[in-house]
Amino acid sequence: MPPALAKPATTPIPVQLSASEFTQFILPHLTLPKCGPKCTLGYHSVFNLILWVLYTGMQWKCMPVPIDPHGKPTIHYTTIYTVFARWSDDGSLEHAFIASVRHLSNHHQLDLSILHGDGTNTVAKKGGDGIGYSGHKHQKGEKVIAIIDNHGAV
Repeated sequence: MPPALAKPATTPIPVQLSASEFTQFILPHLTLPKCGPKCTLGYHSVFNLILWVLYTGMQWKCMPVPIDPHGKPTIHYTTIYTVFARWSDDGSLEHAFIASVRHLSNHHQLDLSILHGDGTNTVAKKGGDGIGYSGHKHQKGEKVIAIIDNHGAV
């Protein structure tokens, strides 16, 4: 009989959500267009593509977009970036993030006994939001700090 597999110390960061998870936790916080054409691919698929790009750090133009049976892309990467930019600018992604952390906290699924922190500084060439001077690198840029609990929840 094989030995029992040990449970990993942390869970991986989710890079895909099921349709039901997306509908339940994320969709209520996103702004959707009131008029004009709707997304033919579906916002669930677009959100998963955005998660994949953010997780891997790849360029938007290198994103593996789905293709139809005729071999043509079903959506262009610029459309996905436009949706991401809109959700980012209007605070939709921030609201979804705060709601997901609140949900984890209410269901006692956040382990705050150990917190892992990681920071980065993105160089700003022409200014932007959240700009500050880095005394360590001697350059201006945007400061980002991610705090992760012991189970991998950001």
